[in-house]
Amino acid sequence: MPKATRANDSATPKKRTRKAKAENGNGVQAAEPVTTSPEFAQESSFAGSLEEKVRTRAYELYLQRGGQGGSPEQDWFQAQREVHGEQGIA
Repeated sequence: MPKATRANDSATPKKRTRKAKAENGNGVQAAEPVTTSPEFAQESSFAGSLEEKVRTRAYELYLQRGGQGGSPEQDWFQAQREVHGEQGIA
């Protein structure tokens, strides 16, 4: 028995559209270069030095436990509290 046509079936095929090609031809568009201000660079290095201090302190806490028990997350949070408390940052 032949299949009944549905109300949304049409005799003409649907048109397909193409996406616009990227300028460089490989489908990836180049991002605009990012310029940073000296103030941002200074803040970024400050944040990086704080993170390094937290990382170092968390590792010290791990070593104080002899590498046994505890959790890396708890060491990290404790180190953050200590380092940020020294810096006066909340």
